[in-house]
Amino acid sequence: MENDFSGELITTGSELMLGRMVDTNSAWLSETLGGTGLRIVRHTSVGDDLPRLIQAFRLGWEHSPVTVVTGGLGPTEDDLTRQAAAEAFGRELVYREDLADGVRDMFRRRGYIMTDNNLRQAWLPRGALVVPNVLGTAPGFALAEPGKLMVFLPGVPPEMKRMVRDWLLPRLKEQFPAVDRRIRTVVLKTAGLGESLVDNRIGDLMAPGFNPTVGLLAAPDQVRVIVTAEGRTDEEVEARLAPTLAELEKRLAGHVFAHGEVSLAQVTAALLKEQDLCLTILDAITQGRLSGALAPSLEPENWGGAQDLPWQPTLSGTMEILRLYAPDSAALQADEEDSWPSRRRGREIRLIVTARPDQDAPPPRPGETALVIETAVQRETLHQGQPLIRHFSLGGITGRALTRTSAMAIFHLWQVLSGQGDQ
Repeated sequence: MENDFSGELITTGSELMLGRMVDTNSAWLSETLGGTGLRIVRHTSVGDDLPRLIQAFRLGWEHSPVTVVTGGLGPTEDDLTRQAAAEAFGRELVYREDLADGVRDMFRRRGYIMTDNNLRQAWLPRGALVVPNVLGTAPGFALAEPGKLMVFLPGVPPEMKRMVRDWLLPRLKEQFPAVDRRIRTVVLKTAGLGESLVDNRIGDLMAPGFNPTVGLLAAPDQVRVIVTAEGRTDEEVEARLAPTLAELEKRLAGHVFAHGEVSLAQVTAALLKEQDLCLTILDAITQGRLSGALAPSLEPENWGGAQDLPWQPTLSGTMEILRLYAPDSAALQADEEDSWPSRRRGREIRLIVTARPDQDAPPPRPGETALVIETAVQRETLHQGQPLIRHFSLGGITGRALTRTSAMAIFHLWQVLSGQGDQ
C-alpha cells in the first residue's frame, strides 16, 4: 500500500470479553476513519483490568500515529480508562471544574438526580485536550504530540459517533494536513461458487501490496469480494478501481449478482417486478425454506404462492411434478403442434425443486442427507415452455443442506431472469 498513515482501535470493557456485547464501534470507526485516508491496521479489545489497559495504551502510542480508544469513561468503579491513560503516560489526573459544571448541567436539564460519583467524569490526565460530548455526561479527551494522536471516547455508540464527526475528523485534517487521500471500497456479492472456487479464479489479484486490494469474506451460500482502492483524488481512486472491477466481473461472470449490501432474494425480487412476472414455487425438498427466503422480498403482484410438496424418492423429477401439479403447462404439450402458444400464461414463472437420493455418495449418517438436487425454472413463453433444469449433489447435515438448496434455487432463478443462465 502507498498509504502509511495508519491507526488502531482499542475497545475496552469486560462485557466485550464475556460476549455480553458485540463490538460494533470498531466496524463503524474502521469504515469512517478509512474514508479519511487513515488505514486501520489493528483492533484490540481489553477488559476492565488496569495493568492490561496501561499496556494496550502504551503499545498503541508506540506503534501508530493515531489510536482511538472507546469505553471506560463513565462514573462507575470499573470505568478505568482515565486512570489507565494517566498512569500509562505519567500524567497526574486533574479535576476540571468546567467539566464538572457540564455534568451537573446535563443532569439538571434532563431532570435526573445526580450522585457524586458522576463527578469522576470531570477528572482528566494533565494536559489532555477535551473532546466535547453534547449527548452525554462523559467528556472525551485526547493526548496529542507532533505526529501522534490518541483519542479517548465513550463506548456509547451515538455519543461516540457524534464526537468523531464533530471533533475527531476535523482534528485529523488539522493535525495531519499532509495526508490527503481518498479510500473507496466496493463489495461484489457472488453466489453459486464457494470460497475456494472464487479464490481459484481471482487469487492472483489478491497479492499483498496491490492497490486496489482484493479480499474475500465467505458466508453461507455467498462470497463477498471486497475491493478497496486508495488515491489522492476521487478520480484517481476510480481510475484504480475500474480495471480491477472489470477483470473481476469477467472472471466471475454469471455469479456476481450485486454491488453492495443487498441480498440475492432482493435482487431476484426486483427482476421479477421489472419483468412483471408472477412467481409460483413448487417445492418438494426445502420444507418451506425456499418460499420463506423469497416471499418477504416480493411485491404481492409478483407472488403466486408456494406449494410445499411431500417429497418421496419416487417423485423424481421436474416433469413429474408438472404432470401432478401443473398439468396444463406447455412443457407437457410438446407433441401438440399448436398447444403451447395457446396455453401460455405470460406473467407466470415457476421455480421447481425436487431431488433423488445420491446413489454415488456414501450412506448418510443419522441427521444427514445425500441428494442429487434438481432445480428448474419454467415459463410458458421461455424456451417453448420447457423447463431449464440444473442438477447438483448436496449432502451433510439435513437442515444446512436444505437451506443451501434454497439458496441454489434462488441463484438459478436469478441467472435465468438476468439473462445469465441457459436460455
